Amino acid sequence: MAERICLNKSVLSFILLFYMSLFKIPFAVANEIVRLQRDFLWGWEYDGRKVSWASWKKVCEPHEDDGLGIIDLRVFNLALLDKWIWRLGYDKDCLWKEILDSKYGGGEF
Repeated sequence: MAERICLNKSVLSFILLFYMSLFKIPFAVANEIVRLQRDFLWGWEYDGRKVSWASWKKVCEPHEDDGLGIIDLRVFNLALLDKWIWRLGYDKDCLWKEILDSKYGGGEF
């Protein structure tokens, strides 16, 4: 089980990291990735019903709260996008901000 958790956290959670840091992930795509994560975590056999030993909400909680620390993709995606909004107001003399200002008619943030 520990190997499945490690692979789930290192591969399945971060497979779309670059995409998620720039674009909002579609709801259907996020649901499909979460389904793959759940099936991989709880799947021990090829056939038959798999047993879920904890709710997915509990699995996504941090270790300090007795969870498994697997990233919730929807929340993580929103946090990555919020980072850009924060940087837009915080960074004053950046090339990417000047490009956005010239393209979309920037104002003061």
